[in-house]
Amino acid sequence: MSLGASLIGFRRCMHPVIAVDGTCLKGRFGGTMFVATTQDGNEQVYPIAFGYDDSENNLSWEWFLDCLKGALGHIDDLVFISHRHASNKAGTSKAFPDATHTICCWQFSENVKKRFHRKDV
Repeated sequence: MSLGASLIGFRRCMHPVIAVDGTCLKGRFGGTMFVATTQDGNEQVYPIAFGYDDSENNLSWEWFLDCLKGALGHIDDLVFISHRHASNKAGTSKAFPDATHTICCWQFSENVKKRFHRKDV
């Protein structure tokens, strides 16, 4: 799902950088919520789209990113930022073959700290 006003605002006013992520939902229905956001001029989170599926896997990422592609259309110099989930990168490459895919440096640094149990790493 994406709101028309969010899509218009992204295409007209935002840098072509999209952060995508998925989170597991706990509770009665479970599943995974996928989100696509960007950052506005005031460094606030600007929602572009979100979706729900049964799990975070290749098919569900491809579905979400195909829907995002259908809503956004082609955008020159598009950049995706995400964590290092392999399904995420595969879905991005398939739906947006001309886009650049990068990893989130903050999440990467947090993973390194967690792995080596030291804050000075």
